[in-house]
Amino acid sequence: MKETILTNCEKNFINKAVERTTRLDGRNLLEARPVKIYFGSNWGNCVVLLGQTRVVAQVSCDIQEPKTSRPNEGMLHINVELNPLAAAHFDGGRQSEASILISRQLDKCFKDSKCIDLESLCIIADKKVWNVRVDINIINHDGNLIDCASIATLAALLHFHRPDVTSTGEDIIIHSFSEKDPLPLTVYHYPVCVSFITFESGNTIMDPTYLEERVGVAQLTLGINSYREVCSLHFNYLTKTMTVQDVISAVSHYAANYATKLVQQIREAVTHDVEARYKKDDRNTNRFKECITLKKLTTINSESISIKLRKWGELQKLESEEAYSEEAEESKCKILKPGDGSAELIVDIGIPVGEGGPSAWNMSESSEEASDVEITAVEQKEKKVLDDIEINDDSEEEATEMLDLKDIMQ
Repeated sequence: MKETILTNCEKNFINKAVERTTRLDGRNLLEARPVKIYFGSNWGNCVVLLGQTRVVAQVSCDIQEPKTSRPNEGMLHINVELNPLAAAHFDGGRQSEASILISRQLDKCFKDSKCIDLESLCIIADKKVWNVRVDINIINHDGNLIDCASIATLAALLHFHRPDVTSTGEDIIIHSFSEKDPLPLTVYHYPVCVSFITFESGNTIMDPTYLEERVGVAQLTLGINSYREVCSLHFNYLTKTMTVQDVISAVSHYAANYATKLVQQIREAVTHDVEARYKKDDRNTNRFKECITLKKLTTINSESISIKLRKWGELQKLESEEAYSEEAEESKCKILKPGDGSAELIVDIGIPVGEGGPSAWNMSESSEEASDVEITAVEQKEKKVLDDIEINDDSEEEATEMLDLKDIMQ
């Protein structure tokens, strides 16, 4: 299935919004979405949520023969799969250009930077080594897949524990977890990817969404570790008016600070879960059941766009409540505030008299609840003189006289 074509109205709207330093979800230009990490029951299994983007990572290992060029080192393989569950235009069962690009960027960020001690994975030189494999599945696509995949890869590698082995000559004994405690991987540094998108106006944003990625003219992905060192760099541009030096000089400081905070969050989440496993205390751990509380799976394909108002809490109050109520009655609209930074408009169509109304099936139950209602004030209608005048059907004409204050005084 082909990707839905983006209209010119949507492109112009996003370009003008970014030009005015405004984003649809209420974030600043160099502000990232919140990251949530959940772990499964197995070692090295985690789910990462970057906004609405969701990625599942699973680390596994087996024993193989080493490479001829690297007889004393283990192996690390990273595989990325884009499922049709994430987006309708992804083809399942075969690798696409997007999955290959993400895999290459992760290889440069983790393998080429030597963040994993591959020599510690050697069992017998030239004969047996550990082969570590990281399988990444994208289950929901809302932009910035590379950053979410890198977070899931790092969290899964830090969380993974391999079985302990004993070698007696040519024989290898793999101990179960009940016999010997599993061993974690040796990690030298902790790299993550940080992506930026540049628009026609020259403004650059961090952590782009799906629509922002399609409108941008240049994309920069930096692989940075907690020591503020650049491990990888990928720059893709659609116009030659902008160079990679211009973008890096503008965003390098923000990328380094964000990578440091993100790595600290990942390490704290992994340490907390590992300690809870050894203590057999799962009360405060983030498991898969907590990330599926809504009991539904959502995708990016939807008929409406979620727009949050950043200045909703800064709006000034109306001068009087009466003017607001009169305006609401004329427009027959209600503005609700379901959460911080968001708003929802509900149009009151109205129900004609005699064609609907509240149900009377539960009147007996509602009468019991009505007793708990506290009446604060009762408004009485002012009695007028005209209310006491009786109009008879037989009379053809009724004459009424209004007395003046002067007549009464006389």
